[in-house]
Amino acid sequence: MSEEERGCLGTVYGITSTFLRERQLLDDVKARLSPSSRRVLEKPPFALSWQPSAPLEEIEKLLFAKSPELVVELGHAAGRQLSGTLVAPVLKMALSMFGQTPATMFGHLDRFFSRAVRGFNFQYEPRGDKDGVVRVRIEGGQVHRSLFEQVRGNLLTVYDLCSVIGEVGSAEILRQDAAGAEIRLPVRWG
Repeated sequence: MSEEERGCLGTVYGITSTFLRERQLLDDVKARLSPSSRRVLEKPPFALSWQPSAPLEEIEKLLFAKSPELVVELGHAAGRQLSGTLVAPVLKMALSMFGQTPATMFGHLDRFFSRAVRGFNFQYEPRGDKDGVVRVRIEGGQVHRSLFEQVRGNLLTVYDLCSVIGEVGSAEILRQDAAGAEIRLPVRWG
């Protein structure tokens, strides 16, 4: 996998396969996938190996066609799973150093995401005490809207970790071209 390519750890494919199986979507999705993408669901790669995200994004496109909310749910499921395992040590350190608030978590997204994915850059812009905007730059080639929904779902994990009720709004597209995309997601919590 090249540095310019979007990628994820192999564990993400295991999480995705489990998500699809639990929702009884696995067979339907596998039947519609390209052979190479189908293989990562049938035999997920080694959990800690970096993998291209193209198969994951193909899966997300299929889910998006059924319902954009399915992609949000997949992103949230992956965020919960990864925050309890792989990213847990970084999360614990950040929470102990900076406090357990959504603003703190949103301000350090790059630290968390870089442990599991490549090709993403995050910046948090507070707007008030309990709201702001997360700006996401996605590099590594063309981006389908389903990826924005997946990020929305990932961000919902912040509220789980901070034990607050919150929402992540729809993506405002700032740029979307052959090189990637840049979006802005409003966040608010109570």
